[in-house]
Amino acid sequence: MKKPVLFEIAAVLLFFSCASRPGPFTPVVPLNTFLPEVQRPYIISSSQERPGGIPEWVTRYLEGGVRGVETLDAYEGRFAFVSRNEGSNFTALNQWAEGFSADLDFPRLASSRIEARFLQSVPYPDNEYGPFFEELIRSASDASWIETGKDEEKNAAKEDEFWILKTFLPMIDSVPENPDNEPADDVNQINETYEFLILVTIEKSVFASRFDEIFRNINPERRPTKEQMAAANRVKERFYEGF
Repeated sequence: MKKPVLFEIAAVLLFFSCASRPGPFTPVVPLNTFLPEVQRPYIISSSQERPGGIPEWVTRYLEGGVRGVETLDAYEGRFAFVSRNEGSNFTALNQWAEGFSADLDFPRLASSRIEARFLQSVPYPDNEYGPFFEELIRSASDASWIETGKDEEKNAAKEDEFWILKTFLPMIDSVPENPDNEPADDVNQINETYEFLILVTIEKSVFASRFDEIFRNINPERRPTKEQMAAANRVKERFYEGF
């Protein structure tokens, strides 16, 4: 006879009691984290070896997204962006991390966060902003975010990278029991995935200057209506509230 489900979970937690983060971890899904919509509870069963364990910025990101990272004193006056990639192939993920370039990859991070800001409380952006919205996101993704004449450390810069191994716990409530009142076989399956995180920051004044320039120069072939431009300008006026 199979063991009760609760016993299985207790055994999992005991086995990983020495992990970098003990106990099950169900992360909050804040805005701009670019995490999957459905979050399964997991524990961090392994991580990149480093003195001091998991960096504080990683913990803040897992618990509160990029805004959590921005609360750290080390990144005061800077916006934080995290590029993430996950999967089971450690070698491929490591190659991805090694090939990351702040100059080349930051525009995608910036455009994704700009898009998320404009999508807040707007179910149909094409109707709300018209062609202006699509052109804005495309321009932000294609633009250079390096501001010439500025000190190098003020532009987008890769701060750190780190990987963790997430071991997902069974989601008992979603698995029906069989006629013998024993849990289905897949309830005890534990999936693992590597997650690589790369932290990039940019001085807020540099980001704001470039974003203002990009926004000002948007000129789509199809002209947005006055109402659509007014909606876009309302977001622009309060852009950093909830960014």
